[in-house]
Amino acid sequence: MSKRIFSPYRICPLGAHIDHQGGAVLGRTINLGTTLEYEPLDSNEIQITSSQFGEVKFIIGELDPAHWARYAQAAAQILPLKRGMKAQVSGSLIGAGLSSSASVALAFLQALVDLNNITLTSAQLVQKEFELEHNILGLQIGLLDPLTIVHGQRNALLFMDTATASVTPIVDPTSSAFAWIVAYSGVSRELTRSVFNHRVAECTAAASRLKKSAQILSDVSPEVFKRKKMSLPENLRNRAEHFFTEVERVHLGRQAWQDQDLYLFGHLMNQSCQSSIHNYESGSPILIELQELVNGTDGVYGSRFSGGGYGGCVVALAKRETSEHACKDIAGRFSRIHPDLPSNVFVAEMADGISPLPELMKDPAGVIKL
Repeated sequence: MSKRIFSPYRICPLGAHIDHQGGAVLGRTINLGTTLEYEPLDSNEIQITSSQFGEVKFIIGELDPAHWARYAQAAAQILPLKRGMKAQVSGSLIGAGLSSSASVALAFLQALVDLNNITLTSAQLVQKEFELEHNILGLQIGLLDPLTIVHGQRNALLFMDTATASVTPIVDPTSSAFAWIVAYSGVSRELTRSVFNHRVAECTAAASRLKKSAQILSDVSPEVFKRKKMSLPENLRNRAEHFFTEVERVHLGRQAWQDQDLYLFGHLMNQSCQSSIHNYESGSPILIELQELVNGTDGVYGSRFSGGGYGGCVVALAKRETSEHACKDIAGRFSRIHPDLPSNVFVAEMADGISPLPELMKDPAGVIKL
């Protein structure tokens, strides 16, 4: 009998580009994500059918970094497996900047763990996903994505210290007067093909220049940065400026969410986006245009890029009562400017973290039902 997993996508309202430097971040999971149906194979083969990409078969241990199944291949490499699996995977808005890569990687990891009777704590599952992307696929990520997807809570914003991997839920305002809008540009991004790793290298270079023993920017105190920042080349100074100001915005945002101050939270999101553009230099022209359009819409408190910022989407905090109208307004104006792009604007509902789904059953007539 097959089993199913739902691994949600995530949004990060504050904490852009700093988890790989040990910075604190804010994140939460939405009700879009990866659905994986799976069953065991008594062999060392893994068979996957994707609703988007087709079918693939591979032997445990194989890895093609350019193949769409690389996350499954990498998952199979970092676990002590005795059996393979047959799986069907589906997901929407792949490459939209909502961490679909970590979502699908965690789904494969959890399925293989289950089928091979491997015991992993939540902390170990987070670490395995980090190792999968960082060590095997060569992407210099931090812990934002796996921490959020593993620990996500439907009714809470997560404050996460990526240096210690600690997670603190902040319960949502009781009034439910807010909504999260996702405005997908229609331009997908692939971090492994962007300047993502180069930006990470600039951050680590800035850290080592500011303090000899520092490996990442969280090893440097804000006081040291203020005292020595003019000694850095302009590009490194800007990357570090973004890190230290974004960490401050995350802490201010944490307090604003606790105080139910949505206006301040939205203002901080706007500041974060401007720093991403000017200090981190991550915004593509299409995303900058979309973010400005979103911010000019009635009922929007603030917005910023989601994901690496080299394509993908804009996430906005908005008034609940006008959010559906805002989505139609944004979608209409953007599609008139870019009718060729498969853009999509919607109110994202929240979800819990990665979890099993009800098993699929068949009645005597062979009809599948829940």
